Amino acid sequence: EVTFAPSSMGGIFCERIRISGMPRWQFQSYANQIHVRMNVSHSMPEKFHWKIQICFHGNASTGLCQCEMGEWQVLQGGMWNAVKSPYVSRYVDVKLTDKKSTVFSLSIQEELQKWRLACLGIGFVLLFLSPIVSKWAPFYYSSSMALGILLVVLIVLFQGMKLLPMGKKGLFYLTIYGSVLGVGSYAAHYFSSMVASILENFGLSEEMHNPVSIFLLVAVVLTGAGFGYWMVRRFIISKDGSVDAGIAQFVKWAMRVVSMFFVMQHRLL
Repeated sequence: EVTFAPSSMGGIFCERIRISGMPRWQFQSYANQIHVRMNVSHSMPEKFHWKIQICFHGNASTGLCQCEMGEWQVLQGGMWNAVKSPYVSRYVDVKLTDKKSTVFSLSIQEELQKWRLACLGIGFVLLFLSPIVSKWAPFYYSSSMALGILLVVLIVLFQGMKLLPMGKKGLFYLTIYGSVLGVGSYAAHYFSSMVASILENFGLSEEMHNPVSIFLLVAVVLTGAGFGYWMVRRFIISKDGSVDAGIAQFVKWAMRVVSMFFVMQHRLL
């Protein structure tokens, strides 16, 4: 933590604090970020905090307190916060337009972000597995069948909305409820309600609701899986039973692009 008081410069008070970065060969900080926090002394009333402006930049050639108009920030509740990479040097310019200077305290804290390590791991796994998975037929069968089931479920849900008295707002409610409660739980509840409504329209008793719901659910799953299986056999698998070379090449590079995206997400630039 550093305590300082801006110096007088042409009718205003200005000060610059340099926050140095570490060498990039120090790999232990790759998934970390630096929290920068500045507080103003309590001797300055909060009603005068508007006189304080802060510029957080990385250009050493910029003159003291010479940042562009849109780069200046103000205090929020007597405090200012920023985030930076451990490997870059940044500058904090403080400008005070008052008759006398005041005391500021600047502190930095390095924080590990575990989700960035997860992104790094996922990225390397995808990168190393892309040549194998792209030529592995079970990968295409399983993913295509899963997408086929999802597609059939969505078609059934949206078509079933026409049979229920939900009006034109049904799609909106489906999106909101699905995001709040979870797509799976809401889809199951909506599916059972839709089946019950249809069976009531046909005059069937409540005892038939569960057997018919189970039968329709199995039918939806089998239909989606069958559709996905047909898509793989029709467009992905060659006559000799192997994955088409062009598709395998495309999937391999697509996985590599996604893996590099995850790797780049594991640290601040």
